[in-house]
Parts: sequence; C-alpha cells; structure tokens
Amino acid sequence: MKKPFTLVEVLIAMSVLSVFLLGLMQFYSSTETVLSSGVERTEMFERARIAMDMMANDLACVYYSQTDDDLKPFDCSENSFFSVATVRPEKLNRNAKTNIVAVKYEWTGDSKMTLVYSSDANGDNFGLDGASFGNKTELVDGVTKFEVKPYFGGDGFKLLPALVVVRMELVDGKTLKRIKANSAAKDKILKNANKREFRRMVVIDRGQPKPKL
Repeated sequence: MKKPFTLVEVLIAMSVLSVFLLGLMQFYSSTETVLSSGVERTEMFERARIAMDMMANDLACVYYSQTDDDLKPFDCSENSFFSVATVRPEKLNRNAKTNIVAVKYEWTGDSKMTLVYSSDANGDNFGLDGASFGNKTELVDGVTKFEVKPYFGGDGFKLLPALVVVRMELVDGKTLKRIKANSAAKDKILKNANKREFRRMVVIDRGQPKPKL
C-alpha cells in the first residue's frame, strides 16, 4: 500500500503549480499585448499608406499648361490643406469632356483629427479657379498633424512646385477608440499616445529647375 501524501507535500505541490500557472499567464498576457500592438501598428500603417498613395498620385498627375498663366494648378495652406487640378485615369462623371478634375485634401484640425477628401462634381477643371469642392469624404481618421510643403524650382514655374513634401502624424486605433469614448480627456490621452509620423516626397516633373531645399 502506497503511503499517502502529507499535507505539507500537497501544499508544496500546489505552490509549485501556482507559480507555474502564474508564469504561464504572464507569458500569455505579454504575447497577447505584443500581438495586439502589432495589429494596431499594421492598421495605422495601412491607413497612412492609402491616404499617402492617393495624395501622391494626384500631385504627380497635376495638369499644367505653361502657355496659359490664368490656370492655377496647385494651391495649399502648409498646415491645413492642398488642392490640385489632376488627371485621373477615368472621367469623374459621364457628362465631363475630360478626365481632369480639381481635388482637395483638407485636415479638420485638432478638434476632429480627420483628413477629408473632396472633388469638384462637374469635372473638366483645367485649373482651380472656380472649382467647387463638395461631397466631402473622410479619408483617414486619427490625424494629429498635417503639413504640406511645396518647393518651387524657378521663376518660370511660379504656379507649379517641382517638389511637394507631405507629412502626416497619426495615432493608433486603440488611442483613437479611447478618445472617441472620452473626448473630454482627449488632450490627456494624446499626451502619452502612440503616434507615428509618415512622410511622402512627390516630384512633379514638368521641366522645372531643381528647387533649392
């Protein structure tokens, strides 16, 4: 007949098992945190990539005519918006005669933290003058900073920059959810938030001299 375990032996075994389970739970918690952080980071990069790709494509395909100085192809406020008359692969609507359209990217500021996209519904915008930007669409949320810096390459190209640098700072999705749930504490949440700056340099080649950076 086997000798039964004593109370001391049972307590020791339970203590060892508890330590093992506690370590296992901490390992699981750490792994879950790392995975969650990776998902949030990937989602942030994807939001930035979509917005940056759209802006870069519209800037690179700007419509510009050196023979017509009345056509304004580009306009911007360095920390608020930029608009451009761009060539799209397809017409904006069936009534348009060309696939040239005026588009605008505008940051709503610290209050709403959203980058908004809009276009002229009529199309055929060879320049920005007279364009009407309606039908605003939220392009990316959680934008804490937005900056557009144009660099002009010469006196003959005063209306069209040779290089445009776009900077955008985003918060991760977890932080964004916390802000939406408690907007009154937004400033406090943003103070220690996980932020990431994204930058895109777009070269506009229409024969301009190189800009002096």
